[in-house]
Amino acid sequence: MLQEDFITKLIDIQDAVIENVQIGGFFIHIHLSLKRKPHVCPTCGAITQNVHDYRIQKIKDLPIQGKHVILHYRKRRYRCTCCTKKFYEDLHILPKRHRITSRTALLAVDSLRERRSIKDAANAAGVSASSVLRWLKYASFPVPKALPKVLSIDEFKGNASGEKFQCILTDLNQRQVFDILPTRKQEDLFAYFAHFRDKTNVKHIVMDMSRSYLEVARTCFPPATVVIDKRKYFKRSRRLLLARMKTLSDENKLAVERMLSYSVDLKNAYILKEYFYEFMDSKDKLQAQEKLKWFRMQARFVGLSEFERCLTMLKNWEAFILNAFDCGYSNGFTEGINNSVKVIKRVGFGYRSFDTLRTRILLIHKQTKQALRA
Repeated sequence: MLQEDFITKLIDIQDAVIENVQIGGFFIHIHLSLKRKPHVCPTCGAITQNVHDYRIQKIKDLPIQGKHVILHYRKRRYRCTCCTKKFYEDLHILPKRHRITSRTALLAVDSLRERRSIKDAANAAGVSASSVLRWLKYASFPVPKALPKVLSIDEFKGNASGEKFQCILTDLNQRQVFDILPTRKQEDLFAYFAHFRDKTNVKHIVMDMSRSYLEVARTCFPPATVVIDKRKYFKRSRRLLLARMKTLSDENKLAVERMLSYSVDLKNAYILKEYFYEFMDSKDKLQAQEKLKWFRMQARFVGLSEFERCLTMLKNWEAFILNAFDCGYSNGFTEGINNSVKVIKRVGFGYRSFDTLRTRILLIHKQTKQALRA
C-alpha cells in the first residue's frame, strides 16, 4: 500500500490506482486506472456512473531516473443513462486525443531555453523531434506593445521560411531581445513599426552602416539620434581587409576606409596588400617580376617590421614563385583534399591507426575498385 501511494505521488495523478509496475532496460511501465466516480455527461449535463467499457491506452510521461516512463492507462468509457451519450473519463495530465502528457511537452519545450538542439530536447523527454517542433508552435511571443528608448537594429543569417536574412531588434537599456522579424527588407520594417503609437519615445537608434536601416530610422523615428557603433567597422574586418578593394561594395568600401583611418600602419599595410594582389594578377613571368620588384621597394620604404619575414621569403623563393606564372599548376586540388581529410577525421572522431586513416582516405578519393577484394 505504501509503495502504491509513493508511485501515485511520484507520477502526480490524483485518484490513481496502481495495478502493476515493470522496470527493465531503459523503460518503466506503470499500469494504472482511476478510481470510479460520478461524471457529468458533456451532452445533457446529467450525472452518471454507468461504465460502458474499458480500453488500454499507452501514454508517454516524464522520465524517471533517466528511464522513459510508459503509462498503461485502463481508461473507462461511461454511458449516460439519460441521453445514451458515450464518453471517456478525464485525465488532467493528458490533453484530448493525445498520447503524450502535457507536462512532458512542457519539459521538452522548456529545455529549449538552453542552447541545445531539437533532437537533444526530444531525446531527453523520450519523444520525437517532430513532436517537439509541433509543440514549439504553441509557444506564443506576441509583438511587444511599447518601444524601448534605445533600439538596436541588426540582421542575421537565419535561412528561414525562404528568406536568407532575418532582422533582430534589441532593447539596449534592458539588454534583452525586443523582437525578431522574418526579413530585413525595408518595406517590412516600415510595416512593422507602423503599428506602434509611441515611436517618439525612442531616443536612440543603434545600427550598422546600412542605408536601408538609416532611411527607416529617419522616417519612423525623426527625433531619435542615429548611432553607428564603431565596433561595426571592425565586424568581419579580417575578411574585408584581405578582400581586394575593387571587389567590395560601396558600403564595405566605406567600412574599410573608416577602419584605415584609425591607424597609419594599417593603411600602409593595406596599400601593400593591394600591390601584392596586383603582382598576383600578372599575366606572365616578366610582368610578375616587375610588379614584385615594385612591391618589395614599397615595402622597404614603408618599413613595417611585420613585412620583414615576407620580404625574406620572397627573396629566397623568388625564382620558384615566378615559375608559377609560366605554367597553370597550383596546390589548390591538394589543399581541397586536405579539407576533405579534416572532415574524415572529424566524423571518425580521429584515428589511432595510420593504416586505417590511409585506407579511409583512399577509399573515398582513389578512383579504383581494385582495393576492394572479396
